[in-house]
Amino acid sequence: MNIKKIPLGELERVYSTCIMQLGGELHYIVASEAANECRVIHAATLREQAVWQEPGGTMSIVPVPGRTDEFIATQRFLPGFSAQESRIVHARRDDKRRWTLTPIMTIPFLHRFDLFRVDGQTHFIGGMLCGSKAFKEDWSDPGKLVVGILHDDVTQPFELREIYSDITKHHGFCATTWQGRKAFIVTGVEGAFVAYSPTSRGAAWETEQLFDHEISDCAVCDIDGDGELEIATIEPFHGDAGKIYKKIGGQWTVIHQHSYEFGHVVWGGQIQGKPAFIIGARKGARELILFTFEDGAIRETLIDNEGGPSNIAVAHRDGKDIILAANRQSETYCVYEITE
Repeated sequence: MNIKKIPLGELERVYSTCIMQLGGELHYIVASEAANECRVIHAATLREQAVWQEPGGTMSIVPVPGRTDEFIATQRFLPGFSAQESRIVHARRDDKRRWTLTPIMTIPFLHRFDLFRVDGQTHFIGGMLCGSKAFKEDWSDPGKLVVGILHDDVTQPFELREIYSDITKHHGFCATTWQGRKAFIVTGVEGAFVAYSPTSRGAAWETEQLFDHEISDCAVCDIDGDGELEIATIEPFHGDAGKIYKKIGGQWTVIHQHSYEFGHVVWGGQIQGKPAFIIGARKGARELILFTFEDGAIRETLIDNEGGPSNIAVAHRDGKDIILAANRQSETYCVYEITE
């Protein structure tokens, strides 16, 4: 396996990532958690363009499903969990590469969200870090999951309703397939919970609990190829342990563990056609590690130990796996190209 690092640029407190098509061509998007820029980079030419200069505070960037050249992102979730005025905004690029930005609505402390389509409707699910804060380490008002349905004009505010509450330090948010259904696994002090999305118009959301101990973030994949999904976690909140769990005898059991400092990245999917997890940390050794299953055991492959990533996005192109990393601690962003 060959890993090639391609530096792209520098950005103060670079935090969020997205890989999407714009004008029919692959682009990378990065944005700062500070009052700073969101930038789009053409994957082939590496030409950059600013989408906005401020207000920044971007935790998530999500393409609008069923539409082209549009995404929705969070803004005003600033360092120190200063996010009472967190909002979502709609961004659209026209055929002359000009961006139009439209604020949609304020959702206090919105940290992660996703969009998906059911029966012609675009659904929203968002995770709120907490309900309110009097000071940075005030966790007395737990986070929650909220859902809604966007209007045909996606720039218009929409109604939100709560489907799960009392998730303290709600940080992890994994869009996946679970038990054969589209689902979202969310995490916090109370554990990990699955929210199953509606399968038809008007159908209800369903939730269940998977773990009952503190988890910061998680991802899933069938790393050993036995047909059953494993779960990778970072524990506890912004924690020091990257763990991989397998269900054995009806119990979730740790089958691999790696120590980190300020764990923040966890991803599951396919790398070079094989199931894999990627786990990374912002501090200490700043390791970003690829985990695969070979010869009956978990194998670790170091991707980088200089950046200190906050988030990654992964795409597959021309036989290459491309990892876009927002290296928050070094205030740089880059891609890693992985080939056989």
